[in-house]
Amino acid sequence: MSFVGFPFHHEDAEEAANTRIEQDRIALDPIRQSLADAGFYAYGMLDEQNRWSIAVDDEVGRANVRIGDDGYEVELWASSPGLYADEENEWRRKSRARLARLMLPNIARGFLDAHQHVAWDEVDEGVAVSETYQLPFNRTGDVGEFVRIHLPELETVLAKIESQLG
Repeated sequence: MSFVGFPFHHEDAEEAANTRIEQDRIALDPIRQSLADAGFYAYGMLDEQNRWSIAVDDEVGRANVRIGDDGYEVELWASSPGLYADEENEWRRKSRARLARLMLPNIARGFLDAHQHVAWDEVDEGVAVSETYQLPFNRTGDVGEFVRIHLPELETVLAKIESQLG
């Protein structure tokens, strides 16, 4: 479809997206190396919004690093699987999970900073916490150590939230 004076070509948009992904892939390769130097297995992937990211999966949590507006966007996640797994009664387990989902927004208002988010993870059946940071481009070599330091701190946040769920 085209409008008078504004032709739209799907191929042009697709080519622009592919160019952006390739540019980000090249720009993020030093980030992959920084994370590998910090002891992580880091790999490139497209995220849910079709952006190139460098991802890390660790026993403590997960991290994604991508190009942000003014630097690197570093997103960290941790979850607590099976929060109510010890509850034998299925109805009671589901009720407790439902109550937790309802309570999480109020707990978040009282315990979390603006860069933090909490949600109920349906797959893990537990609480999931994420944090998003913006690091300037001149901190490329520090990203691996930044993730190594901040990822375990999510465990403390997660424990604080779970203690409120009782």
